[in-house]
Amino acid sequence: MDYVVFVLIILALAAAFYFLHRADVKTKNKYKKEAYRLLDMATAPRNELLKSIKMLRLYGGRWKKDKEFAQLINRLLDKLEQVESVKS
Repeated sequence: MDYVVFVLIILALAAAFYFLHRADVKTKNKYKKEAYRLLDMATAPRNELLKSIKMLRLYGGRWKKDKEFAQLINRLLDKLEQVESVKS
């Protein structure tokens, strides 16, 4: 009986890991799509650019940096500079 409980606990942990990983990937893709949408816009709102940069930095990885996220951040920063220079 102890083995059954142990196996059930291991299966529950594996399922939790799977669903957390899936949710994390879905959130990363959401912010990546948002960044591409902002880059395609002619004049993107400043606050949306800042929020997108913040979230890309958050989900870009701490130790293992995602290169695509780093490129998106740089492109969004350039776009932000253009938006701020137009306002001046």
